[in-house]
Amino acid sequence: MRTGKWKEPMNPKEKNPGREELELILDNFSRATKLSLAAVNTYGEPFLTSTSYQENSFCRYVKKTENGRAKCEKSYCKACKQALQWKEPYYFMCHAGLIMWALPLVVEETLIGAVMCGQVLFWEPDEMFFRQLERSFTAEEIQKLRTLAKDIKVISPSESDSAAKLLFMAVHYLSKNADASLKEQKKRMEWRNALISRIQMRKEKFQDAEFDLSVYIKRERRYLQYVRMGNKEKIQEMLPLLFTDMEILSDYEREKIRFWLSDFAALSSRAIIEAGADCEMVFRIMDQYKTELKRMNTIEELIEYTYKTLCRLFEYIYLTNKDDYISVLKEVRKYIDIHYSEKLSIEEIAKEVYLSPSYLCTLFKKNAGNTIHDYILRVRIEKSIEFMQDRSLSLKDIMKKCGFKSQSYYTKAFREMIGVTPGQYRNKFL
Repeated sequence: MRTGKWKEPMNPKEKNPGREELELILDNFSRATKLSLAAVNTYGEPFLTSTSYQENSFCRYVKKTENGRAKCEKSYCKACKQALQWKEPYYFMCHAGLIMWALPLVVEETLIGAVMCGQVLFWEPDEMFFRQLERSFTAEEIQKLRTLAKDIKVISPSESDSAAKLLFMAVHYLSKNADASLKEQKKRMEWRNALISRIQMRKEKFQDAEFDLSVYIKRERRYLQYVRMGNKEKIQEMLPLLFTDMEILSDYEREKIRFWLSDFAALSSRAIIEAGADCEMVFRIMDQYKTELKRMNTIEELIEYTYKTLCRLFEYIYLTNKDDYISVLKEVRKYIDIHYSEKLSIEEIAKEVYLSPSYLCTLFKKNAGNTIHDYILRVRIEKSIEFMQDRSLSLKDIMKKCGFKSQSYYTKAFREMIGVTPGQYRNKFL
């Protein structure tokens, strides 16, 4: 039985009071100093900017060049670690020659990123500045950057020092009195680091061997069964494993993993609808997912966003659009999940929730998307698949344990729902 809330990474765009307070601090500092300001995670990717944040045209062009954004993120990633080590504003020069400083963001003794400030120079751009760019840019790109360099802000070292100290005090205060948004960011980074670590370990394990696709197919089938059953614990257990499988099968190529994840999310959404979620709501969320997935730049972002979207969808399983009916449907599902091996009748279930049999059938069909009999059958089929993993049990034993009175009916129902007979499924997929 599914209980509790799904834990998911926070959407960087979602609002909450703590987050708005942090945005206010960043926004006012940026307005007062006219300096670019952004909070980045430990991978160098921005997760929060001030509302008035606007990169200069020089930096915007740099990020559009080949590997430009990746080089910026690499600079920020290194600066995060250095800022933590020195525990003070860390000054550095980015790969495009601009001066920046990083202030570490530490929550509960864990580095979650840094506030990056600057994108300035201490002098007007001269020929030496442009010659240094030759190491990273083509002649054509440098010509364009010469034109855009006029947009680079020039400040004195003392102005930079004062701004860095002021910002350091604000960031230090935020770190010590971490609001909900920073703690959520910490959870996101911990989840992401754990997933990446698992991917790396499995990558090393399989780098000299061909990964068996059939292993993934079997895992995916089990996962979809758990989704249709609303088994929260099993789904949470399997998702990271499936994500790393997809990484290996896609040869760690971003576009391949994008395709795998899109297909996986589509399969999941159909199983979620079968489990009782409102199909229109699922389609709306999936449309948004497909649009956003195209904008993701890294494999980690792709996986994280897919995970977040699925967690959001899982919350809607067996819920209705009317709060008055939610508890009734939950009680019906709970009763069936417990008594699936017994002889069940609509009248008996209706008594448990104090409704007439006819009204309960109408209510369940309207809000869960299928009939009570269909749900009972699906629960019994899914339970039988779980029992199949115990090789000491015969199919006849399993049939009886799951409430089926006839082996022919069990075989027919199983084939209609799964596509193969119980025996074929057990031999091929388990």
